[in-house]
This record gives sequence, structure tokens and C-alpha cells, in this order.
Amino acid sequence: MNAGATAAQLQREAEAALNRGRLREAHALCLEILRTDPEHADAWFLCGVIAAHNGQREKALQIIERATALAPGQAEYHAEAGKVLIALRRHREALLAAEQALACGPRRASTWNTLGTVFSHAGEHQRALSCFDAACARLAEGAAAGLGPEWQADLHFNLGASSKFCGDFAAARQAYERAIALQPTHFRAHAGLAQLGPGQPGGHHLERLEPLREQVRTAEDQLNLGHAIAREREDTGDYAGAMRALQWAKQRLRSQLNYNVADDEALLSAIATLFGRDQFGTGKNGLESEEPIFIVGMPRTGTTLVEQILGAHSAVYAAGELPHFPLAVKRLAATPGSEVLNIDTLGAGLMLDPKALGRHYLDNTRPRTGNTAHFIDKLPLNFAYLGLIRRALPRARFICLRRNPLDTCLSNYRQPFASNFPYYRYALDLEDCGRYYLAFDRLIRHWQAVLPGGLLEVHYEALIDDVETEARRLLGWCGLPWEPACLAFQHQAGAVATASAVQVRRGIYRDGLERWRHYGEAVASLQALLERGGKI
Repeated sequence: MNAGATAAQLQREAEAALNRGRLREAHALCLEILRTDPEHADAWFLCGVIAAHNGQREKALQIIERATALAPGQAEYHAEAGKVLIALRRHREALLAAEQALACGPRRASTWNTLGTVFSHAGEHQRALSCFDAACARLAEGAAAGLGPEWQADLHFNLGASSKFCGDFAAARQAYERAIALQPTHFRAHAGLAQLGPGQPGGHHLERLEPLREQVRTAEDQLNLGHAIAREREDTGDYAGAMRALQWAKQRLRSQLNYNVADDEALLSAIATLFGRDQFGTGKNGLESEEPIFIVGMPRTGTTLVEQILGAHSAVYAAGELPHFPLAVKRLAATPGSEVLNIDTLGAGLMLDPKALGRHYLDNTRPRTGNTAHFIDKLPLNFAYLGLIRRALPRARFICLRRNPLDTCLSNYRQPFASNFPYYRYALDLEDCGRYYLAFDRLIRHWQAVLPGGLLEVHYEALIDDVETEARRLLGWCGLPWEPACLAFQHQAGAVATASAVQVRRGIYRDGLERWRHYGEAVASLQALLERGGKI
């Protein structure tokens, strides 16, 4: 350290150390500042950022709040608080922090990027896009502040993802390409670009992608690169090559995880045992709200398509995949550990006051909801929570998507789910997808038998064959009058932040029907498994 250095000099050194990932050095420099000036807001703020980097999120939030109390007009403090609140899964508070940051007038590229991340994770994708645009406009200042090519590549990746969610695929393609130009091994950008499709005849990148296999460093790198290669091979009609790329993509991550699909099979079976008809009798009064419409099912089965059809109605707001109900159960049940979905937490959920659970859930969807008669919660995994949801919100509507079992399993296998999300790990193996599908199917049939009011099952293939008939059936189930706009859903201005963000903008198309046939012998063992399970 520089003996006799001023606080400003020490702060610059601390910021430089933090940008290089030298957290201990940065922390020591901040402590030196605070020894001479205990109310140095920037030093407290940097200590909070360091705590967040170390995974100490509650501590980080407390420290950043101390900095904010000392200097309430600093936009970056509020933005960073929002980022920590997102990590703590406190989305409503995160949005409030982001609003405070905007009110302070952000100036730095890094602050705008942080705000974009907060809004994106909170489901406000149009606002996120505006923030990422503002960050890019300040890149010259950002680069001068020590934010180099890798940081800029991440910013352009964020811009590309938000552009994709908001339906501007040309801008997304441009942003992903810029990220790759800045950092050729930005594997998430390669995967994002591949998901957009070739863009024009011959617009593939296999010659660029294949040599990058030698440069993967992590299981996540391999997952993203392998999926990019697989998607581009599919686009050229090389389905055998696509399957080999998928197998390569997943092998390292699968070998590192202690995952057994039998655990998920046991969990879904235990849920059915836990929720019998007796759990839905009199005396279990929940919150009498008709606002929520829950769309559930396995991923890649048409949930986004149904969300967009219903969301085009004037009385419905498509809120996206909300984690709020599982988090409400976890918080109120207060079961130990960080795992949200397990049988102990669901069992503890039965001990909760149903009305209090329903109110907690609804309150935490605000302020994004509450402006229309209904909103859609499209988290597919809510299928495991339908028993608790029915108790907490007895007037909510349930819609479950179904799709050809082979296409369902293959589509899950083809999707590069986030490596840190523990509930889709079955998708790392094609036969595990089949076993999970059979367990899912058994649970849905159980819900149909025991839930008061039942749930509407919609088959993806029927929706593709006759969208108007199925749209009218959906609206009728939700108690909504017909509106022609529901047939022009692809022209909606709202964002679509799911794996189907590209496809749903195309409207109704038949490309995904019986896709499994392209893969021939590669899906033979899956087909045999589903036949033994009585599903084909």
C-alpha cells in the first residue's frame, strides 16, 4: 500500500484491485480509508460489493445500505443494492431500488449495466433494454474506468439477450456478434446467436465454432458451445451431427453433478401421496382472488404460446415465469437449507395459513401486476405446487400444456437450461428426460383426479392445427370474452423472456411437430422407454 496516500488515491487503487478480482487487496485498501474516515461512503460501498462477490449477500446489503445512508444520491449504490436483492430473490424490493437509482441520474456505464441486469431479472425487459442501450452509449467512459474488453463483451451479450426478448432479432444478432468480436470465446454469445437461426441462406458459423472446442475451460463453456454447434448442425439438416454435439455439450456437466433422476421420480411421487383429496376440503379457505392464471407443464411444450395468446387479451397481463409462489412457500415455511423444492418444504406448506400464503404471493407480484383483471404466471415448474396453489388461491385458473411425449423429451434435451438451476438437470440425458416425463405425467393425472375445479389440459398439436378453436376454449376456461387480438399474439409489444422468445414471434408454425423423426436411431432407446411407460 502507498504510505501517506490520500483517501482518493486509496479509493482508486481499491477500485482497480476490485476490477482485477483482487478482493483481499481491495478490502484492505477500503479498511485503510475507513480507519481515517469512518463515514467514507464510497469505501463502505466497495466493501459491500466485495461482500457480494464473496457470496455474503445479507452482509453486502447491510453494508451498501450504510453507504446509501451516508450518500443517498449515489445511483450506483441503489443499483448495486437492487442487484443484491435480486440474488436474495427479493424482486419487489429490487425494483424499488432500481427506481431509486434512476431517480438519482446514473452516469457510469457500469451503473446502467447493473440496472439493466436488475430489470431483466425482475421481468422488466423493455426497461432493461433501455438501460443496456444507455450503458453502450457510455462505453468510452466505461473503458476509461478500467472496464475492458471482457466487461464490454458481457454488456453486449446482455444487450443481445434483451433485444431478443423484446423481439428485435436484428439488434440481438448485431449485439451478439459484437460480444464475440470483443471476446471470441464468449460461449454464451455463440449460443444466443445460434438460437436466432441463420438469419439468411448460408449464414452459419460452424467453421468458427468447431475449432473453439479446444478452448473450453468449464462445463458451462462446453454446454453453451455444444448447443450452439448442435443448433447450427440442425439448421443445415445434419441431425446426426447435432445429436453428437448435444451429447458432447452435456457430458462434462453431467459428470460433475451428483444427479440421479430417481430422486426427481421419488419427489413427484411423494407430492401425489402428500396431496390427497382430504387436503382440499372445507375449512381450508384461501385468498378469494381471480387474478392469477397459472400455465404449467414441462418446458418446451407450448406454455409461451398459450401465454402470448391469453396475454393479447385486454384483461390479461403476461407476467412471465415468476418464481414468487415457490419462494413464498419457502419463506413462510422457513425450512432449513437453500433448496426451494423438496418434500419437507411442501409438507411444511400444508401447515401454513392458506390465505396468508395467497396474500404473500400476490403482494410479491406487485407492482408489475394489479393493473388488469388477470395476470399470467407461466413458471412451468409450478406443476409441482398445484396442490398448495389451489389451497392458497382457490379461484385461480390452471392450464397445463401437453405435447407429443417424444417431442417433449427431445425438446428438453435440446435446450441449454442454466447450469446453476437444479430442477431441469434431467435434461442432461435423453433417457432421463423420458423417465422424468413419465413421473410428470403421473402427477398431472393425479392433479386431475383430486383438485377441485381441475385444470384445463391443452395439447400443443391441437393448438397448432386449430388455433382459434383452442384460443376460444382457453378464454372460456378463464371466463373471458372473445377478442380477435388473441389470434394476432405475435404482434404484441411485450417482451418474451423464455427459450421460445424467437419461435413465438413467428406466430403459428409447424416445424416443431414430430421433430423426433429427424433423429432416427438416436431416439430409439427413448422411444422404447416411453412405450414401456404406456405413453406411445
